[in-house]
Amino acid sequence: MTLLISVTDQAPIHANSSSAESPLLSVKLAQACERWGYHRYWMAEHHNSGIFACPCPEILIGHIASQTERIKVGTGGVMLSHYSPYKVAEQFRMLALLYPDRVDLGIGRAPGGDVLASQALAYPHQPSHSQAYAQQAEDLQHFLHGSMPADHPYASLKLTPEGDINPSLWMLGSGSGSCQFAGELGMGFVLAQFIDSRTPADKIFQAYRAAYAAAGHTGPAKTMLALAVVCADSTEEAQQIASIRAYAKVLAHMHNIRDGFPSPQQTMDAIAKMSHSEKDYFDQCLADIIAGTGAECRQRIETLVANCQADEVSVVNVTYTFEQRLRSYELLAQAFEMF
Repeated sequence: MTLLISVTDQAPIHANSSSAESPLLSVKLAQACERWGYHRYWMAEHHNSGIFACPCPEILIGHIASQTERIKVGTGGVMLSHYSPYKVAEQFRMLALLYPDRVDLGIGRAPGGDVLASQALAYPHQPSHSQAYAQQAEDLQHFLHGSMPADHPYASLKLTPEGDINPSLWMLGSGSGSCQFAGELGMGFVLAQFIDSRTPADKIFQAYRAAYAAAGHTGPAKTMLALAVVCADSTEEAQQIASIRAYAKVLAHMHNIRDGFPSPQQTMDAIAKMSHSEKDYFDQCLADIIAGTGAECRQRIETLVANCQADEVSVVNVTYTFEQRLRSYELLAQAFEMF
């Protein structure tokens, strides 16, 4: 069976673009990825960020769907702890009506931003800090499938537009925390291994499939492996591009600097002067990225998929320039003979 390859777009603010241009570049990239044979195009959600520029993926995927013809569009994901499950269900039922069989709803537990952004999103109430996430996810599914228990306070609510018009449901996780819950609810499960490549995908997917089967759901369980991948015309170029992303993570997580991506020269200079702790974290961040030529990236991806038996792969690509990102997805599609 041909491996399905998809895209998760974090809408990075490239060195040669602005936060106002980044969403428009996502539309351009989605159109190119459709031509190159990618299966899905998902937008991520981030708030109060100097690096990523999509706070409302549900809006952007609707526009992307209108500017493409076949590629599935979705969210990777909606950070559900900020929102009303009823409202999210309404939004995605409408999207599914407008773009039949093309809309995916991926949900996540993470805030997608800092504490201040979470407070502002919850105002005038207090943020839930994902404490209500399990109930929200369950309610969301009940709203969409018309299966709300009779004793639920919102059991009498009607979801419009009415009918069997629903997005495909997925749950995102970066470890073992969400996999069994996704299986119990019957959602597809996405393992965000681009966050930490050391997570044991085989064991996590096994636990998900076991929970899915134990819950008695009909149809196959669906697994997706989300990977950070940088393809370039040479191994050396790919490593250099990936190193900028790795150093940006050092700046963000060790120094709370999130104002854009460092230049290639800044990255090279910083690597030479890193402390031991910075270098250790940099090396791990770099190891989380599959970087190389198209053929090299394909080999590593196929090895990972064979180990965990993922049904699909979604590729996250964050680069210094938009042209590098565009070229990376083109080379990967060529390597997998998608067009």
